Amino acid sequence: MAKAKQPEAIQGLLQQTLKASGLGHLLHESRLRERWKELMGERAAKIAEMESLKDGQLHIRVSDSVWRQELMFQREALRRKANDILGSSVVKEIRLR
Repeated sequence: MAKAKQPEAIQGLLQQTLKASGLGHLLHESRLRERWKELMGERAAKIAEMESLKDGQLHIRVSDSVWRQELMFQREALRRKANDILGSSVVKEIRLR
């Protein structure tokens, strides 16, 4: 009699499928969107909107020029924090618009 295969969690299967199809960045993007306030802070999260995460570049649109300048100075700290949230070095660069 053949041994029954152990069931796998749907989350793991979905992650494997997305990575295999070249869409793994969508998982990371979704995780950052879910924890956006934690990444940016309460006030900055209100004026900074995540546009995308692709090819190691996190694109953020900032609606206020003063905040944009402030976030420019904080890019490296934000990059490290984003990677901590993701659990790997996915974000290589942050681009502010």
